Amino acid sequence: MFKPTITQSVPALARGYGTNVTRTLFPRHYRLRHKVNSEADATPLKDGSLFIRRPTAGPTTSILSSTNPSPASVSSRTPGSATSTPLTHPDLPPALNADKAAARPEFATLTEEQIAEMRALRLEDPTKYTRSYLAKKYNVSDLFVKCYVPASKEVQVARIKAQQRAFRNKGWKAQEIIIQRQKRRELW
Repeated sequence: MFKPTITQSVPALARGYGTNVTRTLFPRHYRLRHKVNSEADATPLKDGSLFIRRPTAGPTTSILSSTNPSPASVSSRTPGSATSTPLTHPDLPPALNADKAAARPEFATLTEEQIAEMRALRLEDPTKYTRSYLAKKYNVSDLFVKCYVPASKEVQVARIKAQQRAFRNKGWKAQEIIIQRQKRRELW
């Protein structure tokens, strides 16, 4: 009952593409908040266009006027200098991944004897000396342990069989989700 009235009143929306009807229903209003009154608001760029600086909405001063006298100096910075001298301003958001870069762990470099000891431990009891356990013990990454001290073939086969058993115990919907996820990974 409701759908035919939409199709009769607005046929362009029912077809799925925009026409003049869409423009009349959703008009775009572009309005300048600030007119360019002086030459201080506009700075010519190298390509001949103008960079227009608009004042900020709050009572604080603009970042361009407070730290750098001209917007051309901001655009002409090299990427290395932007990271070596970060901008600090109350209007700026916090830096992305600042704590992650500082918290990056320093891994140890192992000798051949230590790697041989890791291999012996892994072959002795692979359920106790897992990849994460050995990585924490020797202060290396999990990827390092995976590359230099892989699990034995029996452990790998047992892990695959356990995954297959877990897959068979799931419902049909969960199995379908897993299959679709594997197909998407193959397309990457």
